[in-house]
Amino acid sequence: MNTRNPHLRLHDILLANATFCFTSGLIFTLAASPLAGFLDTTQPVMIVLGVALMFYGVWLGFNATRPVIRRGFTLFTVIADSVWVLFSVLLLVLPVFDFTAGAKWAIGVTAICVDMFATFQFLQWRGM
Repeated sequence: MNTRNPHLRLHDILLANATFCFTSGLIFTLAASPLAGFLDTTQPVMIVLGVALMFYGVWLGFNATRPVIRRGFTLFTVIADSVWVLFSVLLLVLPVFDFTAGAKWAIGVTAICVDMFATFQFLQWRGM
């Protein structure tokens, strides 16, 4: 008999996502000035993005530690992460921004990480 909580895997994925979001937000906030220069944007943009990511990470973490994770919440995280990936791709392909090669790599690698979270969460959502 398997006594393992069937949602444990989803809890782990969401906690990893929460940690990634919060840590990224903390870095964006604390290193706003050099990151703004690296990404050719302004320091306030980096701070707002950083604080938003920290709040999202805390919210994800709170929901990930609930005894039962709701199906709707899981779908929301899939959609939110997918929107992040879509906007990242648009940042890279639209001629509006002139990112350096390093900035493009950073945006692309981050988008891949977020896409992995979205994919893992989607697979768990399908099985709920």
